[in-house]
Amino acid sequence: MSDTVLQLEPFHRLVHAYAKQNDRSRYALLFALDARLADIVRSTSEILIGQMRLTWWRDILTKPAADRPAGEPLVAHINLVEESGDSLAPLLTLLDGWEVMLDDFPWEDRQFDQYATARGGGFFAFALTGEKSLNEEQVELGKAWALWDFARHCSDASMRQSAFDRCTEIMTSRTQTGFDRSGRPLSILCKLMIRDVRKRQLTADLYRPASAARIIWHGITGH
Repeated sequence: MSDTVLQLEPFHRLVHAYAKQNDRSRYALLFALDARLADIVRSTSEILIGQMRLTWWRDILTKPAADRPAGEPLVAHINLVEESGDSLAPLLTLLDGWEVMLDDFPWEDRQFDQYATARGGGFFAFALTGEKSLNEEQVELGKAWALWDFARHCSDASMRQSAFDRCTEIMTSRTQTGFDRSGRPLSILCKLMIRDVRKRQLTADLYRPASAARIIWHGITGH
């Protein structure tokens, strides 16, 4: 099943293109599910409704494939990836991170940390499935990426700045991404994050010629 069938946004399609062939189904699922969970949170005005919608996906991820509903391409792709031997457990952690997003703003340190640890940890762990666990550097990069992505999409100016400040604090002494070829899509995301941290400014649109050129260059060369 292709990334086109899952209707990945153009930016994620570009990043996805630099995954190793054997990893592409997993990365397609990761990008698609993360975007679906983001849509749920973004479109939810009542916390209870949002929790119910997220619970539906939690049930999907924990049910046997035979008990999952048919006709939903994303569910079919979950089945496909699971059949290949990949554990879905990190996706439940990813979902935990999105569930924190249902909390009202402003957030305290606890909520920022819960969100960043769960979403970043789940996202990176599923992308790098096959490793026993994330090392300390990867855990910190995952948290920073989750905060950076939060800041890029948050409409609340105060929360956006708080998230970006926390991302910057984590990344102050980090200039390398620390991923091998299997983690090239993550490496691309981290390179873009590091550039914003250095500029002290968020890039509003990552799918533009200048950014695309950097993605393509890093995707091909790793530099």
